[in-house]
Amino acid sequence: MRPPLNPSAWKWCAGAGTVLLALLTLHGGHCGTAPADFVTQAKAECHFLNGSERVRFLLRYFYNQEELAYFDSDVGRFVPKTEFGKPDADYWNSDPAILEDARAAVERYCKHNYDVRKQDARSWKVIPKVRITPTKTMSLDHQTMLVCYVEDFYPPAINISWIKNGKEETGSVMSTEMLQNGDWTYQIHLFLETTPERGDTYVCQVEHSSLKSPITVEWKPDSSESAKSKRLTGIVGFVLGAIFITLGLIIYLKNKKGTPRIPVPQNDVA
Repeated sequence: MRPPLNPSAWKWCAGAGTVLLALLTLHGGHCGTAPADFVTQAKAECHFLNGSERVRFLLRYFYNQEELAYFDSDVGRFVPKTEFGKPDADYWNSDPAILEDARAAVERYCKHNYDVRKQDARSWKVIPKVRITPTKTMSLDHQTMLVCYVEDFYPPAINISWIKNGKEETGSVMSTEMLQNGDWTYQIHLFLETTPERGDTYVCQVEHSSLKSPITVEWKPDSSESAKSKRLTGIVGFVLGAIFITLGLIIYLKNKKGTPRIPVPQNDVA
């Protein structure tokens, strides 16, 4: 029997005491008595490089989570992975109809589904997530590298800009390449090297087709963790100073109150 190329028949699972027979019949001769329960599985994989210009099709067969053999469109044949899978790979390779069917899957299955998904994706939009993180010193009058992380958006076309005090920054701006996530979404990071001063306001502005209006995320030097830490240190220092002064005053007053009166000698009366 041909190895199944129907996507709906590519996966079988067996639970305890239950066996689902695979549509794939292993070539006879090497098969022994089947165990009480087992799992057979087939996986079809389409690997797209540069869109649909370069496509690799893999059809992989497993028995109890061990891969036995696979078809590779780059090779054009079935390749055994174990000794147990070698008779099957040889059997399938000996049948021109099976090889022709597997080789045709690149066009019939991979590229066809790519075009279908591409049409669906035209209406699919995911709103980007935006955040700002300083990566260098955050103190005033020192250079700081601000990073605007724009993540998990689709489609990839996007416009990001740094705005300082209402004016767009362009001179010290760098960005990473557009990075593709495993779930079809994208991410990109925009860097700004700057010397923040008290009162400055930095905004990362993102425009995307999923948005009715741009996303703006604001960062101020005074609201940075460093500034908060300095303010907290000042408050703690003030409180401790007040405590020490109060304790010192209490001790001073207590000691003053307990000091014995020294009698003043009187002049003898002649």
